[in-house]
Amino acid sequence: MTTALVTGASGFVGRRVVDVLLAAGVHVRAGVRHHGSEKALPRRDDCEVVAIDICDARSLAGAMRGVDQLYHFAATVTSHTSAAKLLRVNAEGTRSVWEAAADAGIGKALYCSSTAVYGLLAQNGQAVTEDILPRAVEPYGRSKLLGERIAAEIGAGREIDTVVIRPTAVFGPGEHTHFGSELRKAAVSRILLGGGFRNKHFNFVHVDDVAAAAVHVMQLQKLSARVYNIVAEPSVSYEHAFQAYLRALDGAGYRFLRQRLLGQISVLIERRPSLARRLRLHGRRSLAFGVWRPGFDMTFSSARLRETDFQFRWTDFEVVLRSCLDD
Repeated sequence: MTTALVTGASGFVGRRVVDVLLAAGVHVRAGVRHHGSEKALPRRDDCEVVAIDICDARSLAGAMRGVDQLYHFAATVTSHTSAAKLLRVNAEGTRSVWEAAADAGIGKALYCSSTAVYGLLAQNGQAVTEDILPRAVEPYGRSKLLGERIAAEIGAGREIDTVVIRPTAVFGPGEHTHFGSELRKAAVSRILLGGGFRNKHFNFVHVDDVAAAAVHVMQLQKLSARVYNIVAEPSVSYEHAFQAYLRALDGAGYRFLRQRLLGQISVLIERRPSLARRLRLHGRRSLAFGVWRPGFDMTFSSARLRETDFQFRWTDFEVVLRSCLDD
């Protein structure tokens, strides 16, 4: 039986990867950072929980003994983290993980990166493909891009078949990225303002599709490429997304009555551009929340992944949002 080590196994994506691997008959060694994190994982004989620190070679050596495949999802993702910590965890931590994997004789490994590595590329009407040279400009994107390069370099030098996935904005029950947390809190208590999103498109992906795609590419007999964007297509417009958000709230019951009211207020304000502009420029954060962020109007292509016969299950943005509200 194949044994796979999943780092960050109790995290938002990692625990779904564990589920997909177990369903495929793989013995999972689930790497967690803190004691107690294993509560998020299934209690099964074929799911072995181990405590690891990805920056500690000793804990990694023990965790990788007898492992055939590595899925590396442990990372720091919050934008409030210092650039130094992002590099230490996402880049140097990756170095420690790949060196330990090489020492243990692991032959195949996956690194979870992000579309943040592309930076703020000009839109130019084309979806960003894996052939575009990444130009990360902010600390998180730079740390993930450096992690990619470290994994690829060590993999090539020490015979680890290494593949990289780049998910875009990930949605799903329990989503806890910094922006996702902010957006959820804002939807409860503040007016949402689209700002620079108007007449623009963006991509999304459901967490279950990220996990399924990760296992899919690792199980391919022959890799046609080493890097894959993980994005549902087609992209959605901000206007469509906001209406989908309102419809999802309408179907969510009385528990979301306040959010529904705030959403309708947001619609009315967006119909008055001058008022919306004043709120974005001068409104207090306790009153209004600007959804748009630099880079959110980029779109990406997952054609390379789909050419491997992978099929995304979650392509309807409204259905994706409903899954988040069911959390």
